[in-house]
Amino acid sequence: MKRALFAIACSIAAGSALAESAKNEAYRNAAVPAPASWQGPTFKLSHDYPQKKPQPCSVAECPWLGIPLPTKTNFTDAGIPVWKEGGVYDNYIQSILDYVKKGQTLDLNNQEGFKVDVNGKTEWFHIPWMAFDKHTGREFVHGLTNERTAVISDFYGEERLGLHSLIGATPGNEQGFETWAVGMYNRYGGYTIGQSWSKKGTPNIETINGVKATKGMPFMQGTVVVKFLFTTATPEEVSYLKGSPEWQADRHVEVDNKFQCKREVQTVRLVQVDVAVVDERSPSRWVYGTFAYLDGKGKTVWDNLKPVGLQWGMDSWTFPAVPKAESIPARQSVLNKSISAFEHYGCNGRLAGPVDNKLSSCLSCHGGAFANTAGYTFSEGTYGPPVFGFEGLCTQYSQDNAEYFQTIQFPQAYTGGNYPDAMNMDTSLQMQIAMQEWALFKQKGTAAAACEVN
Repeated sequence: MKRALFAIACSIAAGSALAESAKNEAYRNAAVPAPASWQGPTFKLSHDYPQKKPQPCSVAECPWLGIPLPTKTNFTDAGIPVWKEGGVYDNYIQSILDYVKKGQTLDLNNQEGFKVDVNGKTEWFHIPWMAFDKHTGREFVHGLTNERTAVISDFYGEERLGLHSLIGATPGNEQGFETWAVGMYNRYGGYTIGQSWSKKGTPNIETINGVKATKGMPFMQGTVVVKFLFTTATPEEVSYLKGSPEWQADRHVEVDNKFQCKREVQTVRLVQVDVAVVDERSPSRWVYGTFAYLDGKGKTVWDNLKPVGLQWGMDSWTFPAVPKAESIPARQSVLNKSISAFEHYGCNGRLAGPVDNKLSSCLSCHGGAFANTAGYTFSEGTYGPPVFGFEGLCTQYSQDNAEYFQTIQFPQAYTGGNYPDAMNMDTSLQMQIAMQEWALFKQKGTAAAACEVN
């Protein structure tokens, strides 16, 4: 009896220790904390999520909901959307940017960064578990995480491959530029995050509409997501970055064009701003948009953010989701082709941002945001969809491409039925990452792989 009671007591103690450790890891501010000598700005995770469900967002607060966005698909030639300055699409995305910039500085300076508190209230929130991975997780200055590494042709196009030390570069042999980004959700999205994650740092999983999902899903209409993407490229390498906000980031050290595990505080520059909103009129329930920073004559940083386009579906009738002989032009993306600087856009007329994967699209990538219901870790194509690509992406008609470019919405499963244990994260890749990191912690107590030179 004593042995049994002792075993139970040990089990309870171990469970308590696990819970306390999970809380610490989930709500950690940075993967590597600031040194004691650090005098600059320091990131603090915004996780005091709203506990009461907000009232529906009014048109006064969410003006894009009052703009007659034509998302119903028209399969005639007249249904191909065209971007016009001051037109409906331009007004839609600009109204979202106006919402985002309320209470922010005009220059988005390094010292103040992006403020989560506006007019005395916390209006913006972060997702937990994003500082668990010591290699790519949140850094301590502004909470940026390491994303896709871009190459010079992403900024200028395939026909312009070399600048300065890059002269003579060829495809596949280009210098890489790291991308570091930070994303925030407004209070509507913050409510769902707070419902999905307990204060102990564990996910709240329940059955919604007959399928497993995290509590509070899906994100409600009125949700706004904004992400600021910074590059390690300089204005000397990418001329239209001149005047771009310069932030400090505890990022990887570069030696001989290779990024090391070691981090140091260095400069990064704003290159792209992504926005996304839940709009029930959209076939995916979401509308994604992206801006490029362009050296312009605007009075503020915000004036120099130029819209690249909008996307509300994945164009499942457009190559490579269908054979080329059956393909029709994309019409669930609209692209602003008047931008002076090169923008590669995405796969076959779909939307993607300046430093995104040109073979994908905003929604196609985010549409693969699924997590395993049993809490397993996953490698791409095993426990979850191939979010970041696969062989033949965008280049050939295939079952993989047909599934990747299908418009779905919560709580639908991923197209094709290949991932029966994967639950829909309602396009949130940050939620997916958080679930992955939680699973790694639960099973191993540590993040994925040891840091290696990439």
